[in-house]
Amino acid sequence: MDVVLLDSQSLFLQLFSMYKGDQEWEKGRALFVSMNCRDPATANHSLVVAFIAYHLTKNIRLTSCNAERMVLAGLLHDIGKLSMPDGILKSSQRLNIEERTLVVKHVKVGHDSLKQLGFGSDILQFCYSHHERLDGSGYPHGTTNQSEIGCIAAISDIYSALRLPRSYRSNCLSDKEIIEFLLQYDDQFNRNYTYILKSFLNKRSEIPKERKALIGNSK
Repeated sequence: MDVVLLDSQSLFLQLFSMYKGDQEWEKGRALFVSMNCRDPATANHSLVVAFIAYHLTKNIRLTSCNAERMVLAGLLHDIGKLSMPDGILKSSQRLNIEERTLVVKHVKVGHDSLKQLGFGSDILQFCYSHHERLDGSGYPHGTTNQSEIGCIAAISDIYSALRLPRSYRSNCLSDKEIIEFLLQYDDQFNRNYTYILKSFLNKRSEIPKERKALIGNSK
């Protein structure tokens, strides 16, 4: 299993243990379990989105949003996909226009479902913004006015989408290739946040080397 997915699962278990009994987190856990039963690939994608959103928020040091709540937001950002038929959700084929329209609707469906269940405005904002782009090319509204949470959501979502295999794509990009992609399209993604993500990923890549050095020195 990919190390980023393992670390994402570890963060998930840590925070849900910490917030055990909290009504909002318990609702979130139940929804995530439902997603995992329906489509493990979407659940894994959401785990990595949550992991990246958490570390981006911590490294950017935002006061407008809480890093731990960004985990909950990341886990639930694609919950609207539960409304999609398996033929579309798990399709390995190129979607036609009608099917693509249903995919686009998952953002509003997810947002409205989370709102009805009483989730906070930060989680709703994350869900509604993860496919928006700074140049207005995203959806559902094609807005260019992205909030801090929206920028984090967009980068976290695209990182996970490119980093993990999906039903429609088996090849994955490396961290370096993803950063290059984000910088190539910096009219769509917050450039400063991309550099912060790059710094975080570089530090992560050094951890195995440090562990190997410690093991070698202990012999």
